[in-house]
Amino acid sequence: MSRWVEYHGLRLSRSLAFGIGLAALALAAGLETPAFAAGANLRGEAMPAGFGRLSLSFDEPIQTRIRVSNGVLIVAFGGQVQVDVARIARELPNYVSVARVDPDGRGMRFALTQPYKANLIEAGDKAFIDLLPQNWAGVMPGPPAEAMAELTERLRLAEARAKEAARQPAAPPALLTMTTASLPTLERLIFKAPPETKLASTLSDGTLKLVFDRPMNVEAGAIRNALPRDIDLTGLDAGKEALSLALALPKDWQMRSFSDETGLVVDLLRPVKQEALSLTDLIKPPAPTPAPPAEPAAKPATAPAAQQAAPAVKAAAAPPEAPEIPPGPVVITADGKRLDFRFTRPTGAAAFLDAGVMTLVFDTRDTIDPAKLAGLMPKLIEDSSVSREGKVTLVRLKLAGQPLTRVFDNGPVWSLDLGEDAGRPAAPVEPKRSMDEHGQTIVAVPLPGLTGIHWLEAGPAGLPVAVATATGPARLAPKPYQFVEFGLLPTAQGLAVQPRADDVAVRAGTEQVRIGRSGGLNVSLDLGQPADKAERKAEKQEAAPLLDGDAWAGLRLGNPRERAHALMLDITDASRGRKSEARLALARFYAANGLMPEAAGPLNALLVDDKRMRDNREALFLKGVIAAGMHRNQQALAAFDAAPIKDDVETGLWRALIEQRLNRNAQALIGFRRAEAVLDRYPADLQGEFREAMARAALAQQDIAVAERQIQLLADMPRGSFDQEHLALLQAWLDDVGGRPEAAMNGYKPLFEAKSRPIAAEAQLRAVKLADAEKRTDIKPEEAIARLETVSVIWRGGRLEIEALAGLSRLYADQHRWRDAFMVARRANENFTEDPLTQRMHDETAQRFAELFSGDGLGKLPRIEALALFYDFKEFLPIGRRGDEITRLLADRLVELDLLDQAAEILKYQMDRRLSGAARSTVAARLAMVDLMNGKPADAVRALQTTRLVELPADVKRARLLLEAKALSDLSRTDQALEMLEAERGPEIDRLRADIHWTGRRWREAGEAYERLLGEAWRGDGALSDGERADVMRAGVSYVMASENLSLDRLRSKFAPKMAGGADARTFAFITGADRTRAADIREMARATANADTLSEFLKAYRERYPAYSAAMRKPQAPAADKLPSPADGAAAEPATPPSRS
Repeated sequence: MSRWVEYHGLRLSRSLAFGIGLAALALAAGLETPAFAAGANLRGEAMPAGFGRLSLSFDEPIQTRIRVSNGVLIVAFGGQVQVDVARIARELPNYVSVARVDPDGRGMRFALTQPYKANLIEAGDKAFIDLLPQNWAGVMPGPPAEAMAELTERLRLAEARAKEAARQPAAPPALLTMTTASLPTLERLIFKAPPETKLASTLSDGTLKLVFDRPMNVEAGAIRNALPRDIDLTGLDAGKEALSLALALPKDWQMRSFSDETGLVVDLLRPVKQEALSLTDLIKPPAPTPAPPAEPAAKPATAPAAQQAAPAVKAAAAPPEAPEIPPGPVVITADGKRLDFRFTRPTGAAAFLDAGVMTLVFDTRDTIDPAKLAGLMPKLIEDSSVSREGKVTLVRLKLAGQPLTRVFDNGPVWSLDLGEDAGRPAAPVEPKRSMDEHGQTIVAVPLPGLTGIHWLEAGPAGLPVAVATATGPARLAPKPYQFVEFGLLPTAQGLAVQPRADDVAVRAGTEQVRIGRSGGLNVSLDLGQPADKAERKAEKQEAAPLLDGDAWAGLRLGNPRERAHALMLDITDASRGRKSEARLALARFYAANGLMPEAAGPLNALLVDDKRMRDNREALFLKGVIAAGMHRNQQALAAFDAAPIKDDVETGLWRALIEQRLNRNAQALIGFRRAEAVLDRYPADLQGEFREAMARAALAQQDIAVAERQIQLLADMPRGSFDQEHLALLQAWLDDVGGRPEAAMNGYKPLFEAKSRPIAAEAQLRAVKLADAEKRTDIKPEEAIARLETVSVIWRGGRLEIEALAGLSRLYADQHRWRDAFMVARRANENFTEDPLTQRMHDETAQRFAELFSGDGLGKLPRIEALALFYDFKEFLPIGRRGDEITRLLADRLVELDLLDQAAEILKYQMDRRLSGAARSTVAARLAMVDLMNGKPADAVRALQTTRLVELPADVKRARLLLEAKALSDLSRTDQALEMLEAERGPEIDRLRADIHWTGRRWREAGEAYERLLGEAWRGDGALSDGERADVMRAGVSYVMASENLSLDRLRSKFAPKMAGGADARTFAFITGADRTRAADIREMARATANADTLSEFLKAYRERYPAYSAAMRKPQAPAADKLPSPADGAAAEPATPPSRS
């Protein structure tokens, strides 16, 4: 092939012509950066001289190479080119039959109608390919005259511009100017320089060198005058390539430089002086005003006015806000019997005496030096220590004797006075009964200036304490307050709460401390009432008993039938005015003899007939007693809540009995304690019932002293008046609570075969609980389960059943008997809906359910069992994010088991019922993925379209787009799927686009797309991966199905060497080979390859790219042993059929 181009008798080297064009374009366009893919215009023309010409006009110069091989003209470009070859076959029908562009855009291929010589002529941004007959002789054709004229004109214009530019005088260097700005911590230098100017800076030994990377003019005097004080210009070097300045900086200054819209910025940072903020200056502000003397306590009204006037004066001359004061040391001084702690700012504090040790709690970051405390006030302070707990500093002072302690404040100073003379008196705190946001009873203690609640480790008394610190003025708890669940210690400042129950919570409210516990506190209604008034009130009420013990016992004497008959006759003979009294006497008789249903009849009749009796204390009280005797607990509480008897101590005794039955043991214990004196005059049988209930309440609250006293009183009762099995159970329970497990177990075991079924059931329950708590081996888990199962079956209702179910649930879970554990929890939910223990069981079961179906727990269960448990016990699925995560994991497990319908059902339920917003759209993506795997693309499209949102994260939007496009492709809506991907870019988009072409049977586009995915994989020595080999096979099949021999030849020339060594080498060689004698053979082999699972590969790539929005992949199924036909089996091949859709 000739390397010369002839034009009008002038022979130019092809490379020279290319160079001329390139130089012209470079001078004209300023060597602009080319685009990623150059555009080209291709035109074909049959020349009069008897040859065909392909004319290429590029956007920019592109290197071009050509060769002819096996009747195919191959054109290769030096970069990617976008060109349309569709018209060439029509423009040059005698020369080109088929034209194709390589998928990577780096070449073209033309199938020639007959053998031709090819000659390439390059002229700048144009290229001409001449197709010459084989018998062409003589000089090769040259470029068109108009192309050479255009190149010549470009060169002339470029030379003219270059000469004009050379004649112009050089532009003077730009002028460098500088402005400055002064800030409290730095001096800023701002240099104005031409754009793209770079600045390099170095600081060494107090000399700052600034180097600008271009020559510039600078006025040294202007720079020197603009520099801040203490900074001097010591050097200036204006060279031909750069400009440098040298500045002298004070010692320890630092620098930083950057560029922004204002110019090149250099910040000169002053050194940070640690001594700039002096503690002495903070303690002694300039020109202090003396504090007024403390006003007497008789004049409190003047204080608010002074406090209101002071801020107004300060606001008039308020200085700018000072920076936050850093932590510093606390100044400690002693003055007589007063110890002062001077902080750097107002500080929250608390002070209380605990076992002879004064504990000061300061809510501060300032440091207190223990050495400064040592030796101060030796006659009053025997020892001192300083420690840090959490956010507070503790100062513990062991005091000599019992001095009077007071704490008061003076601004940032807290003073501890150990004498009788102190500062202004502190106001006392007043605890009040209140309710929290859940309607639970709490105790609220107002504490203005509250700074926080702090739990302290066990102090000298050995108990933890919650301390509330507050700023001044000082407020104290003048006396101890004792409650059932906690106590308030006496304090000199702040509040100290000492809990008795483990779940007591102390929280900070708005200017108050809120003390509560789960289920509410047990606080008496007369909180804060003086003790003497409460006692007088109780004595007054005890004077008129509602139940006379002697009279009650007398009603049991004689023949009950005869006495009842006589009382009924009395009612019959009674006048209207005496009939109510007669009915009340009959009801009282029946109640005393334990005939509660019979007693309810006459009592209800008299309350209906006689309005005056509706306020009768005895009638109303007897109504509650009858309801309590029939174990109608709610009716009894309502009766005892009647206004005439509501505040009677005796009514409180019966109310306590009902509270104990309802497991409200703390409230019951309060009522029992307040009415214990009333109990002493009751008959023995009633005393036994009440004292047993009181002992049970005390044992439940672990009040061992009360329980021991009541059990001893029961033991001292006359023989036969109290059941000895009940007493033995109470004694064993007392040993259990008192920390004597051996004695308790020895007490429980004989009761396993007690005559009383309730006692036997409770003894077994408590023995099992004891063995579990103490890890004892005398009751094995199997025996414990068997005993509790028996108890739960033979005893229904009440605390026994619910506690037995709770124990069974725990034991079943320990034995990994999950179905039994969940069944027990469900039974508790159904039978004891309102019981707190049921709620606790439900929460624990939900926790076990969550642990079982999340993380490693799910892998320990057999798959079928896990699915069955989930479907049978969905009610234990946690709400919120954790429940959603469990649902997703289970759906993945279903997918792995190939139970796609069930997985889709779970995800659809979650999408429709549990989620909203972006979370719902994310789960919809997982559901769509499962629907695609299940061969339900219509359901996938529906799930995605019904959860479409405008505001979604970009990753979620892109993931949903891929799934919807794939689903539309599977629905044969190929054009719509491709349209959705039109504006998207990325490797996953390219693969999906190829799969869509494949599914839509657009074979040529599919082959080119797969070949484009392979990229440069055919180069180098590395072997192809399995995925790449599959793409090569799909590309080959696509070209075969499209009858694209030209593209098939290109694919063979690229990948034949690398496909020769694999298992599919024979198949590839047969598909792409030139010797294919039977169409049926090739199409059968193509059909087998076309049936490959492109969906699995798409979903695998999708899951790798978007794991957060993907379902699991089902386990691959064992492939059928389909034998591909070999070339020799062509006669047995089926007729040609198109490949089925994947």
